[in-house]
Amino acid sequence: MSFKAIYVTVGTTRFDELVEEVVSAQVLRTLQQRGCRNLIIQYGHGRPVQNTDNIRKAYGIYIEQYDFKLETPRTDILNADLIIGHAGAGTCMDILNHARPGIIVINDRLMDNHQKELAEQLSEEGYLFYCRVQGLAKTIEQADETKLKPYENSNNMHTFVRYLNEMMTA
Repeated sequence: MSFKAIYVTVGTTRFDELVEEVVSAQVLRTLQQRGCRNLIIQYGHGRPVQNTDNIRKAYGIYIEQYDFKLETPRTDILNADLIIGHAGAGTCMDILNHARPGIIVINDRLMDNHQKELAEQLSEEGYLFYCRVQGLAKTIEQADETKLKPYENSNNMHTFVRYLNEMMTA
């Protein structure tokens, strides 16, 4: 399966480790092998990627990036063959509600590791892949969207909200 267009999002947080890993040589080689040609990075309150021209020349991957968009980046989501995002609840719901394959990356520094619980639950149920920053290249390499279940909003929203509420009050 080819992932020609990939959207990376950190939401409203700062997750420089994810952005830096996405443009690491190891991940860029993996993206190149998976057919990536366009990489859109929403870096939030973090730092933008430097030397994007060098990445394009070395890997054939064009990078577009921004901090935030006033409107929901719906076009970026809908045009993506794969979404890589932090494991926040909003990002997870965007991926699921737009029926896109996704890899959610845990930011261990946030929220008493609640992201890990959410990521594990969504992965266990077969909706998304997840990893820590260090495992991103391997997860991209092994990602097979045919193994993901489609998310049915009407049946699952109540379960998701209940799980999220339980997780946040635990």
